[in-house]
Amino acid sequence: MSDLKALYKEAFGAFARGDYDAAIEAYHKVIEADASFGLAYQGLAEAHSKRGELDQAIDAIRKAIEADPSESLYHTSLSRFLQMQGRIPEAEEAASNAMRLQSRQPL
Repeated sequence: MSDLKALYKEAFGAFARGDYDAAIEAYHKVIEADASFGLAYQGLAEAHSKRGELDQAIDAIRKAIEADPSESLYHTSLSRFLQMQGRIPEAEEAASNAMRLQSRQPL
């Protein structure tokens, strides 16, 4: 297993255990190793969200979108975080982007 995969598994494991501080630290290590690893930003965003840190969650998920703009999951997550902040028009736009991307993916 590559070091990057091991780091990611460590981060995901910490998140699954509810140790969001450790998850955030581990996701940052993954990102330092490969700044284009979109799932690491997704995990980082989810960990920040669990801690109620929505601004940091939004920043992280926007970086996931930069890394892979065609991944509908990232746009869906952005929509959720924006909705949690009460930013409904922006949340609806992100949800619309997610649906547009999903409709382009083959079944």
